Amino acid sequence: MKQGTHGTSSLRRGGTRLAALLLALAALAVGQAQGEPVRGGDLVFSHQQRATSLDANVWTATNAARIMRQIYDPLVWQPEGGVFVPGLATRWETSPDGLEYTFWLRDDVVFHDGEKFDAEAVKATFERMVDPATRSLQVARLGPYERSEVIDEYTIKVVLSEPFNVFMSNLSEVALAPASPTAPARLGDDYANNPVATGPFRVQGWPDDNTVVLERNPDYAWGPEFWNNRGPAYLDTITYKFVEESATRLITLETGEADIIDAPPAQDIARLRASGRYQVDGFVVPGMPQILNVNITVPPTDELAVRRAIIHAVDREALADLLFFGENPPGQGPLSSGSWAYWPGVADMYPYDFEEAERLLDEAGWVMNQRTGIRERDGVPLRIRHVTSTGGDNQKVSEFFQGSLLEIGIDWVVDIMQYEATVVRYAANDFEAARLAYALIDPHDAFFLAYHSSQIDGGGQFNRTRIADPMVDDLIARGEAATDPEERRAIYRELQELVMDQVYIWPAYELTLVHAYHPHVHDLAVDLLGRPYMNDVWMDR
Repeated sequence: MKQGTHGTSSLRRGGTRLAALLLALAALAVGQAQGEPVRGGDLVFSHQQRATSLDANVWTATNAARIMRQIYDPLVWQPEGGVFVPGLATRWETSPDGLEYTFWLRDDVVFHDGEKFDAEAVKATFERMVDPATRSLQVARLGPYERSEVIDEYTIKVVLSEPFNVFMSNLSEVALAPASPTAPARLGDDYANNPVATGPFRVQGWPDDNTVVLERNPDYAWGPEFWNNRGPAYLDTITYKFVEESATRLITLETGEADIIDAPPAQDIARLRASGRYQVDGFVVPGMPQILNVNITVPPTDELAVRRAIIHAVDREALADLLFFGENPPGQGPLSSGSWAYWPGVADMYPYDFEEAERLLDEAGWVMNQRTGIRERDGVPLRIRHVTSTGGDNQKVSEFFQGSLLEIGIDWVVDIMQYEATVVRYAANDFEAARLAYALIDPHDAFFLAYHSSQIDGGGQFNRTRIADPMVDDLIARGEAATDPEERRAIYRELQELVMDQVYIWPAYELTLVHAYHPHVHDLAVDLLGRPYMNDVWMDR
């Protein structure tokens, strides 16, 4: 699997640029040996989580975004970090004060429903996002958006109320990709599962609740410069089957029911590689690792000693080895090691130390009840409810915490439910520990979404730690406003240190996106977030 164009992804545990280059050269040699791409074919993709919505302008799920990537085209593409190339916009200018972005748009693009792509469509997309009635979880990606001005049919100016240096990066993702201006109203509630955009694939339909079929957009002729195939996709269709159980996904690969799967069982990855029957590729995703947000507004997690005791009591290296067989590195802080601003020092802040965990709780007055095996203070047991969602490895991670913390007398309650139900609990502040992971290119987004005070009740409400700290808000603003990379790196180091000093999160593991696929599948590439580009993919069976 190649990272689309000349990108430099971290492969498995943050592989080097040289390794990425060698992989790309090897893939090129294989491609030449395979001959010319073959058109046609129906590819079956066993996908790890059901897509609750494919409306990229509203919904945020990381797994769903891998499907959205096929449906939507952005105004600009970002093949490498900080490098932007034309997408639906052919060129752009930014005003000296950083408040106005003017985009000149392609004049040959149509949406999947036949609607014309133009400046009015871009404006309609952004205005729909900021409309409170839409309840967009992606509105924060627009930053301090003020308005859009249509200059002429194919020229639009986006006006911000203050500089927002990550705006271009956000524009390169699916969240801000233009959608049909008429489809949301026309389709109503059906739009969430049947979005209409300009990408190389469009939604054909949902045969059942766990299957969505995308079909080739025959009119597609505006792929980015770094794709080998800039016209209509080679594949006729992609059938995404949502199979949450990893062992079942693996069976669909090995029986030939699926051509490709994501997130195979960690214990089977080495065997799949060694078999020689499959291509297996891994990618450490930038952004947030899988973290447990700590609710600092309710007892007992409002107590720093408790938070520090817990992070010392959970052996994250053992978690990574036992649950993921070393395929997913342990989480260390608010950024993954795949992020350019990751500070390695976070890994040294809280080593596994059972005795230190016990000491902290003893000093805080939490006394072990020998009869129940749970610590108490003033007759109140030390109980923590972890609200987490079904799918993936969330339950296994929570149960690992549960077993680890019972040894020091903490009653860790696993409240596992559908994602939509967890959102209700988080909004109601009815939890002590939450769950969050987010694939993000720029570190600003990771800190703004999870730690800025405006995100407690506003935006996507991802500040599940419920921090309202002016110093944190100021550092986030400074990191976003700075233009020098080293200055930004220093600010994000300070933020990482602050977040971990106060233990606003309990890191679990880093997201490593693994794809396993049959050798008849060729030219799979991924973007900076590990989301596949399927337009180049072809099959020779």
